[in-house]
This record gives sequence, structure tokens and C-alpha cells, in this order.
Amino acid sequence: MGWITLTQRKLELKYEINQDELRLLEIGRETRGIQRELAYEELVLGNDKQREIDAAKEGYDNVKDRRPSASSNGYEDWQNDFMDAQEIYEGAKLDIEEYYDDLFSEIEEDATRRQAALEQEQIQVETDLEAKRSELESVSDQISSDIDSSKLNFGG
Repeated sequence: MGWITLTQRKLELKYEINQDELRLLEIGRETRGIQRELAYEELVLGNDKQREIDAAKEGYDNVKDRRPSASSNGYEDWQNDFMDAQEIYEGAKLDIEEYYDDLFSEIEEDATRRQAALEQEQIQVETDLEAKRSELESVSDQISSDIDSSKLNFGG
């Protein structure tokens, strides 16, 4: 190859290397963004789950707070109401926990899938980058060799 063609290829490789290095930075940012999104979703869903559990517990607490003395006539009715309220609360709590745990699992799976795709892209970009750097070194060596061979020798 001629010196000009090699120089043009060297410039193209430098540009492509810069673009690949930029993409690696972007991949890193995107990966951190996914991790931040996941942490945020976990926090929000955890708060929502607890809020719903607390709301479900209100009925149970209301019955519990109306507890009459053990010697009163309404104690047996209250005890039945209390056991019913406790059963309803525990069932609701399990449903709420299952719903939010399943929802977070779906979000987590999506994040994992997106991160895996970014990791694959990163591997590909790093492989391409290594090849381009190797070619750049080879082209630079060839340019130096061409320049050295075209020097005029005035030695005697």
C-alpha cells in the first residue's frame, strides 16, 4: 500500500477505536443505569408492599383493639371475629407479598436480560477494539517502514 493509503487507513482506525472506546463507556453507563433502576424499583415496590400490608392489617387491628374483658358476654363473639380478622389479614398479607415478589422478579429478570445483552455487546466491542488496535500498530509500522525506505541516502 502507498504511504497515503496507509495514512488514510490509520486515521480511519483511530476514529473507529475512539468510537469503540466511547461505546464501552456508554455500555458502562447503561449497566450502572440498569442497576440504579433495579435498586429504585426494589425500594418503591418494597414501600408499596408494606403500605398495602399495613392497610390490610387495619381491619385486624380494629378488631383487636375492641377486645372486651375475658369475663364479659361479648368476649366469645369477639374471639371469633378476631380469629376471622386474623385469617383474612394473613391471607391478604400472603397475597400482597406474592404479588409484589412476583412483580419484582419480572423486573429483575428484565434487568438481567438487558445486562446480559450489554455484556455480550461489550465483549464484541472489546474484541473488535483489540483487532483494530493491532491493525493500527501494523499500519503504523508499515508507514514507518515505507518512510524509511523512501529516504534518500547521501552517505558515501
